[in-house]
Amino acid sequence: MTDKVPRRTLVTMMNALSSGVVPRRGLEYIAVGRKRETETFVNDLEDTAEGGGAFRFISGRFGNGKSFMTQMVRNYAMDRGFVVMDADLAVNRRLTGSKREGLNTYRELVKNMATRARPDGGAMEPLLQTWAADIAASLAGDGDPSEVRTEDILRAVRSASSDMSNMQHHQDFIGAVTAYIRDQREGVDDIYALRWLKGESEHKLDARRNLGSGTLIDDSNWYDFIKLWAELSVRMGYRGLVVFMDEGVVLYKLQSKASRNNNYERLLTMFNDIMQGKASHLSMYVCGTPEFIEDHNRGLHSYEALRSRLVTGRYENGYDNYLGPVINLRPLTDEEVFVLLRTIRDLHEQRYGYESGIDDAMLETYLRTVMEGSISSAMITPREITRDLISLLDTLHQNPDAGFSDMVSGRTVAADIDPDDDIIEDLEI
Repeated sequence: MTDKVPRRTLVTMMNALSSGVVPRRGLEYIAVGRKRETETFVNDLEDTAEGGGAFRFISGRFGNGKSFMTQMVRNYAMDRGFVVMDADLAVNRRLTGSKREGLNTYRELVKNMATRARPDGGAMEPLLQTWAADIAASLAGDGDPSEVRTEDILRAVRSASSDMSNMQHHQDFIGAVTAYIRDQREGVDDIYALRWLKGESEHKLDARRNLGSGTLIDDSNWYDFIKLWAELSVRMGYRGLVVFMDEGVVLYKLQSKASRNNNYERLLTMFNDIMQGKASHLSMYVCGTPEFIEDHNRGLHSYEALRSRLVTGRYENGYDNYLGPVINLRPLTDEEVFVLLRTIRDLHEQRYGYESGIDDAMLETYLRTVMEGSISSAMITPREITRDLISLLDTLHQNPDAGFSDMVSGRTVAADIDPDDDIIEDLEI
């Protein structure tokens, strides 16, 4: 029997699973078969907290678990004191482009900045406000923090970040941070520094007038500011920054070779930067299909400098390597899928407070029927299997006279994932 799950988490999980999407909460209750991969990510986080970091590509076919895995690591990181950012790459959100596609990615990452206290994003302002309040409390001692002068708080902010001064754009970044804290404490309604930090300021003249600097966050420098956020997160009391970018296949599908190479060049720069220790307290994960990485015509392997860094070592000889730059997620075994189905049954019973009467033998029959009756077994993923099981349990719960055998017998499952679809919204467990 599955451990008792908090009601809110349980409802959120089951609603998401029944809709075929990855839950934002409660993934630890349904995680199966990813022990070695998880150990790698845990080690990465410890390295990040110590001032290092990691850059890894997470590779898997649609349905093999990329989104699930990254969401679970995201939750784990927040629970252990990291700031996280995440973004799905898209046609208008890439690493670089002629129409601010890289800047759009930065904007999405900052919008989705999250912590344990703000797990659903939008954490940037609360982070800065809490930091300023903590500094005020520290300066006040036994006194009233509200009596601490704003200028004293800003001086403490500059002092705390002074060892970041060798980082590119440090002065502009900290200038915007202190300007935001000053205006927020003074009750300014429309804070320009906030727009600047979000990458929404478009005119250098405005930046020069409001911040005393003509620098803007743009397509060419946005990654420099991700590194600054990583370092600032540590000054604010967190252990570092973890960044997730999903749907790397978007880059693979770019029709222009020049555009692909420009994006791959930016990936290479970021990869080298982190792996060579030029960035600290920062880990990044990019998710994509095997084709995105291995295709010699359009994938990362088509860019020689990346191929030489990502190609499988000559001594792996077919063994899995969970410590290299590419983590290949294998499909779950039938035994692991069965464990997942048993968990889903138990969670459904918890949610509605009943006994389904579906024993393990029935679940084995269900799984065998699904696999034998599927149109394409290669395309059947845990998403379809679990979603349909929840639908079956819903129906049986509402219709006590319905028979399990009658409903399952002769059932055909049509896979609904198209590897060539430009928009892929799938649950990957």
